[in-house]
Amino acid sequence: METSTLQSLIERLRRTGAEMSEVEVESSAGGLPRSAAETMSEFANTNGGTLVLGLDEADGFRPVHLADPAKLRDDLAALASDCLHPPLRIAVEVVELEGMPLVVAEIDPLPSDHRPCYVDSKGIATGSYVRVGDGDRRMTQAEIGLAIANRGQPRYDLEAVPEAVIGDLDRVAFGRTIERVRQTSRAFRDMDEVTALERLRVLVRTENGTLVPSLGGLLTFGVYPQQHFPQLTVSVVVYSGAETGPRFDDNPVIRGPIPELVSETMAVLRRHMRVRTHVDGSGRREQLDYPMEAVREAVVNALLHRDYSGGTRGTQVQIELHPDRLLVRSPGGLFGPVVLEDLGTEGVSSSRNAFLASLLSDTYLPASDGLVAENRASGVPAMIRELQRSGLARPIFRNFANRFEVEFSRSELLDPATRQWLAQLREPGLTQLHELALATMYHGRPISNAALRQFGASQSDATSVLRDLVNKGLAVRTGGRRYATYSLGASAETLDLFTIASPQTDVAEVLRTRLSASAKDLIAATGYSRPTVLLRLEELIQAGLVRAEGAPNSPKRRYLWTGGR
Repeated sequence: METSTLQSLIERLRRTGAEMSEVEVESSAGGLPRSAAETMSEFANTNGGTLVLGLDEADGFRPVHLADPAKLRDDLAALASDCLHPPLRIAVEVVELEGMPLVVAEIDPLPSDHRPCYVDSKGIATGSYVRVGDGDRRMTQAEIGLAIANRGQPRYDLEAVPEAVIGDLDRVAFGRTIERVRQTSRAFRDMDEVTALERLRVLVRTENGTLVPSLGGLLTFGVYPQQHFPQLTVSVVVYSGAETGPRFDDNPVIRGPIPELVSETMAVLRRHMRVRTHVDGSGRREQLDYPMEAVREAVVNALLHRDYSGGTRGTQVQIELHPDRLLVRSPGGLFGPVVLEDLGTEGVSSSRNAFLASLLSDTYLPASDGLVAENRASGVPAMIRELQRSGLARPIFRNFANRFEVEFSRSELLDPATRQWLAQLREPGLTQLHELALATMYHGRPISNAALRQFGASQSDATSVLRDLVNKGLAVRTGGRRYATYSLGASAETLDLFTIASPQTDVAEVLRTRLSASAKDLIAATGYSRPTVLLRLEELIQAGLVRAEGAPNSPKRRYLWTGGR
């Protein structure tokens, strides 16, 4: 890690007064800390991160004396290689800061099919960790089970459903699919219907030879799959955003086969979306809060790539439509060799439910000639393109051990407030690519080399722009070298705090309305980055308008409004 990058990172730690989800610091004055292996496990099992040895959090993240930095570096590398399973090959080096040496390790996330990474001496059951907020916790047995299942190709979609019968399937729906397959494959042209369904694995045989629907077949063509799996539904919550009265405008649970789940979910969301009018050089145009094609891709991906193992069949796909954002949450994290950094890259995909993906690519949406899925690794890139065409920010992807989330923001990427903020930077030489990267970070979304390439930049141009922003102090890099992400740096956040608006405006308004909120709630509600929110909370606390409850570094810490209505 370059000294300038490390300096920006530590300045950010000092401003916020706490560690971040992607950064862990240890004093290490007495040598290699016992928790170092656990920290590397949690970063490898989550989204990667940076471990800094030689900083004292209790002393405002000041450097401490390290007796033998070179030995500490070598011991940390050996710990990662010899005491973790699977072994980690980390980038670790000694970097001088403020005249003192620090040991800095960058840990890349492991692909899903290599997890969990655990401390060898503790075993997989008690030595597997994940990062939660700015701390760690042991993985639950269910999370470990999911991780182990992801090492191979799951076949849950091919499981027989012994209680179901062929009559539980919609003949019109599967008839259309069989007709489509007959047109594209000679092997099916003279095949009878039942044999075709068996060949397509819509029907499978039980141990005693009985032909019954498979899980994937029932989910695709079942008249009512919830008769056998009552929680394999979509739950939609439409939040009103009102200060008084009901919290929800709508809260339907959508049932049926996957094609109907997609169709009905889209209808509910479309009904509650607002239409915005834009006037520009090309004239007047109307636009929905979110492009429907991008929303459809998110819904289809949630249903297609969710975990269908026995332990998750009691969990719904959950969709929340807030006044300022849309959140889609599905059971099971990323599958296979894909990591967060890969999302959005053309041709990069790994399907947990390979049979279901193939089947849905030949299945029609209700009363439509459109297919449910393409199965061409194009869903996420298409989602991002549609958002960009509408002037919206790239979605936020969040990967957890037991779930995956996609969040769309209603705010335009280059809205008037963002353009004003960019102008106030007064930084010469910023290209359009610089501005797109800064605007993304300003909206609370980290940017990466891959994400910047989705705006049309080459890899070398994206690397040059991000390095330039770090050198100017406008961005700070975190994460491993291969999976580095960038967020606003000191000079940009300082401007955000003191130039654009009153330093208490947005956070104060949200807290005044809600009376109580976590830092995560406030980040989501305001669109500001975590450091900005924490700084504004500290100002409100000093002003006597807010009281904090809970340990400073706890993700459960909450902030209570005490300044009156």
